[in-house]
Formats: sequence, structure tokens, C-alpha cells
Amino acid sequence: MLTEGKSTVVDMQTAQILFDQIQNAGIPFTYPQANCHNIAHYISLLAKRQGITLAKIWAFTPGIYTSYNTRVITFKDKNQLSPTGKIDWGYHVAPVLFVEQDGVVTKMVIDGVLFPNGAVPYKAWLAKIKTKKLIYLLMDAEWYLFNTSYVTNTQLDFFDGNTDEPVKPNVIFPYWFANKCVTDFFKYEDNSKENGWLEKGLAINNTAGIFYENEIKPILNDASQEVLLNDYRSLVGNVLNFENVFRDYVYNSEMDEQFHETHAAIISTYRTIFNNECLKWQQRVSEVLPFE
Repeated sequence: MLTEGKSTVVDMQTAQILFDQIQNAGIPFTYPQANCHNIAHYISLLAKRQGITLAKIWAFTPGIYTSYNTRVITFKDKNQLSPTGKIDWGYHVAPVLFVEQDGVVTKMVIDGVLFPNGAVPYKAWLAKIKTKKLIYLLMDAEWYLFNTSYVTNTQLDFFDGNTDEPVKPNVIFPYWFANKCVTDFFKYEDNSKENGWLEKGLAINNTAGIFYENEIKPILNDASQEVLLNDYRSLVGNVLNFENVFRDYVYNSEMDEQFHETHAAIISTYRTIFNNECLKWQQRVSEVLPFE
């Protein structure tokens, strides 16, 4: 999963400088509901631009790598944004920096969501998640995201429709992972790059953060605004709803036609904000992508 010698080894001073730069880069760490893969990939590109090659650590819960168990990573939503009061992750990913100190190289995880005060050893990162039967992979940083199937062994039985021969996967999993529902990793190219997944994901987090600060936080403790607060939590606390409304312009069972009519003004305002955030991240990503 991790190419030997590929990741840059730095000293502690360089590691701290990089972490400080990341903290001041406007990366949206304050919306933990989603887009950890986009945050991790942008950080990897940002470091690469400075001549530092990172790795990534991926943690998978049974709910994402097998069809027989629905266990996920669950923790309290400190922002009181989620409709359920908690945040659930099927997987989590963060960039890894190799740091040498006193002749010992330590794999340090950069995760502004779970550890806002600095990078931590990867085992401390895993301990923070506290999930039984969790599987983790240390991988090269260029792997952007993975495909998922509810049919096991699909990595071994994948066909592209143009040939009768199985297609060789991008990543060969170890034998103990090969029959799971995570089928293959792919790079930020082709469909994902053409459709701006990275830029849109970061823009979603920024827009959600703005919505929280401007619309939700002021009414959190106002009993007279309970109905409105519940609507806003359904909209922003569930990232799928937020993406449907602001990125995809579609309805779903919760964000139905009546919801859109009731909140037409606020939806219009934040669609504009989202589009502006997309333009901002398109510029920022364009500045680092050539170094990939």
C-alpha cells in the first residue's frame, strides 16, 4: 500500500512549520460531517508543492468494508448541528508525515478535525477513533478515494463492459482485505478531476461552516426558534441533504418541494455562497495540482 522510500522524512522543526502553514491555509476543519478525503488530498497537494511527499492513513469500519456489519465511527457533535446529536463515519482518512527525531522516524498524522493542536503519532490517531474491528491502511498520498460495492470479491471480478477479461485493479489489497466491499482506489483524475470533486467538497464544508455561524449558532438556545432550528439541522447537519440542495439542486425525501418553498430565500442565498466558494477553491486547487 505504501511505496518504500517514497514519503519525505523531515525533522520536527520542518513538521511544525508545515502544520502551522496548513492551519493557516483556510482549510475547512470545522465541519466534521464530511469530506475528510478532500481535506486530506488538498493537504497532500499543498505539501507536495513545497517538496514534501506525504502518505495517507485510511481507517475503515465494518459498516464500509463488509455487508455483514453496520458498525461505524460515532462521536458527539460538539457543534450541536447534527439532527441526531452525533456524527457517524464509515471511514476516515488523514495525511501522514514522516518525522525523524533522535534517529527515530515516526509516522505523524495531520488531522485538524480530531487533533487541532498538532500532528500526532498514527497509533494515537487510531486510538482516538475507538472502533472495534477497524481496519486501517497506510497508503501513498496520490490515492484520492475508493469505490465501494455491496458484492464481495468485486476487486477480483471487476469487468469494464468492453472485454471479457477482468480489469486489473489500481491497488492490490492484501489477502485479508480482498473480499471486502471496498473494491479499489483511484487517483484524482478523469471523472473526479473533470467534475471538480475536490473543489466542490471543500466548498461544501466552507459553506456549511458559514451557514452554521450565521444562521444556526445565533438560534441554538432560542426556544422560540425550535422549528426553524430543526429544519436547519436537517439541512446542514446531514451532508447528503446539504449536497443535494446546494451542489446538486435536487429534492429528496427530507428536502422535498415543500421544504424548498418554505426556505427558498435562504437556499438561494447559500447557493450563491457555495458557487463563490467553488470559484475560490478552483483557484487554490489549480495552484497545487500541477505539482501532483
